[in-house]
Amino acid sequence: MRIGFVYTSNGWGGLEMNILKLAKELSNIGYTISLISNTNSTVYIKGKHLFDSIIQIMPRKKYLDFSTAKALGRELKAVGIEKIIVFDNRDIDVVAWTKRLYHRNLKIIYQQQMHIGLKKKDFYHTFRYRAIDYWVAPLRSLKREVLECLNYPESRIKVIPLSVNTDKFTTPKYTKPEARKLLKISPKSPLVGIIGRIAPKKGQLFLAESLLKLKKQGIATELLIFGSPTINDAECVQYFDTIKKFVADNNLSSVVHFVDFNEDVMSFYNAVDVFVMASESETFGMVTIEAMLCELPVLGTNRGGTTEILGGGEYGTLFEYQDYDDYCKKLITVLSNPKAAARTSRLGKHSAKIRFSLSNEVSQFDELLKSL
Repeated sequence: MRIGFVYTSNGWGGLEMNILKLAKELSNIGYTISLISNTNSTVYIKGKHLFDSIIQIMPRKKYLDFSTAKALGRELKAVGIEKIIVFDNRDIDVVAWTKRLYHRNLKIIYQQQMHIGLKKKDFYHTFRYRAIDYWVAPLRSLKREVLECLNYPESRIKVIPLSVNTDKFTTPKYTKPEARKLLKISPKSPLVGIIGRIAPKKGQLFLAESLLKLKKQGIATELLIFGSPTINDAECVQYFDTIKKFVADNNLSSVVHFVDFNEDVMSFYNAVDVFVMASESETFGMVTIEAMLCELPVLGTNRGGTTEILGGGEYGTLFEYQDYDDYCKKLITVLSNPKAAARTSRLGKHSAKIRFSLSNEVSQFDELLKSL
């Protein structure tokens, strides 16, 4: 079956990695996939070997871009594509007009990977979103968000969790000493770790400040910040500078370790004693699932998708966002009760293997595509 993947952004992160992962697996079971994007997109640059062809489009306007919609409809008809998967909310408008005006046989699946935010129940948004044949939400909480914020039929919303290559994370790649040697760190106290893009709402500064509060209580811990700010994002770069200044001003340089992001994420997971998801509201949180698969004790903010992924606290420990006292109390409990923490971690690993397997996501998408 020939299908199209629509993604016109030039970004690179978890969303883009998920797109390439799904493309690879669908290709492996016989799908021929054309990428609907542009040759400057990182998805194309890093994953062009996964796609049969590229249909180049570059939307000129956020709304009512009829010229791009017409060109897209013409190109899709020329190569015989009648089913597409859209991954970015910003691309929905142009593909909706493509279907409404220029390719009436087109079937659209949208895979949600971000929060909706504000309610959008006006006529225009309802008209636009109703062009989508199936809305794929990765969590039940996100399905509820769709029903609360949009006029979209519940019968056309499917909950299909994003997936992880479980085999990669369930078997350690390094021993703890090997991983720490590779990262050039030698912690002398329990090592708490956070991984991902360094940005204001991700919580790295909160963890550094919490470490200082723990130190004042006589609780010795260390922090590994594994990640980098977006280079061209002034806000992220300034935030990173603020963290480094806080560490230096409070004499924490020996216990806060910075490692630039690299593809060998197992060096991070195998090095830390506790994983923390400190984001304000993570939509899904692939790294939380990866940590669970590595059987790490997980602390996460009681917000967004993290709450559901951690089973309301059954598979990890939830703390209130930016609440220093609550976080420190929960971390001390985890460190003071290693047997209980290990038991929770085993449950988390088992849950993640079942709920977030790659084969589960691919089989459900295969079934959905064939049903159209």
